Amino acid sequence: MKAPRFLIVRFSAIGDIILSAPVIHALREHYGTESRIDFVTLKRYAGAADLLSGLNVIHLVDKTTSEAVPSLKALKFDYLIDLHGNVRSRSLSKALNILTFNVNKQTIQRFALVLGLRKKPIQHFVERSLNVLQPFGIPTPSHPWGSLTSKPNASTKALPKAYITIAAGAAHIGKVIPESTLLTICHAFASRNIHVAIVGGPDSIPIATKLISANPKHAITSFCGITTLQETAAIIENTQLIIGGDTGAMHLASAFHIPLISIWGCTRPSLGLSPWQPHPATITLLPQDRGSRPCSRHGSKCRFTRRGQDLCIQHVSPLRIIDAATQILNSEQLHK
Repeated sequence: MKAPRFLIVRFSAIGDIILSAPVIHALREHYGTESRIDFVTLKRYAGAADLLSGLNVIHLVDKTTSEAVPSLKALKFDYLIDLHGNVRSRSLSKALNILTFNVNKQTIQRFALVLGLRKKPIQHFVERSLNVLQPFGIPTPSHPWGSLTSKPNASTKALPKAYITIAAGAAHIGKVIPESTLLTICHAFASRNIHVAIVGGPDSIPIATKLISANPKHAITSFCGITTLQETAAIIENTQLIIGGDTGAMHLASAFHIPLISIWGCTRPSLGLSPWQPHPATITLLPQDRGSRPCSRHGSKCRFTRRGQDLCIQHVSPLRIIDAATQILNSEQLHK
């Protein structure tokens, strides 16, 4: 019997592409190396797709799916696994005329959470993605994350054996850890001689520069805007602890089973995108006095700013983060 050929679709963004890893791992473990498993994403997210192991080929789309249709048709896939569920992925499915299995996006339920019409949390996106595989009789693997691909370079290898990592940036303002918070926690780590690695894109360079300038006698190393995602993954894979918001770095920490302080602002874990099967020492910090209701699905809006108040993420105090870091670094689970 011919091994099946799968095309998995997830066009964006970094964190969501990382969350595709358990589906790829489940397919590969069930069908073995004879099966073909390809992945299609936007060209600007190629670095995120490179983190995924178990794929045969990654297909990149610059603007429209029509760019990839001829080459994808020639590969004669048996099934399309749509983990995005947007106009672009539906267009691709139609163009390929292929049997398609779609993730349940829970769009209405997520809107209901934001509007306060629902209180029950949304099932995690990874679990909804794995549900797509039920018609194939594929069980959840014993190690469902599988493995992601990291690639250290000379500068990442130069980090000391013991260090912590801070993911300084985020795609939306409601997820960005405030500058004042980062300055306070870095000062606390400096007083304890804890080496800090800062990761992020080019947009995180200004804050990383400020953190280094504010602690000139302390070892803070910035990798913002100078490392690939695979190199950033290597930093996270070898850190003692990572501190970050609702970002791709958070999901990388879970995939590598690294202790995490997960800081939430205008999004909330109830939206179904919390750390999935994280290290047992992981601590989740929600804004105080803001409740569990998210302000928006992606963190671009804060309902409290309408009343002249500040963003939710500013209600996670530096002291709570420092206390959580101390708890994790002193935890016996850190070495398990």
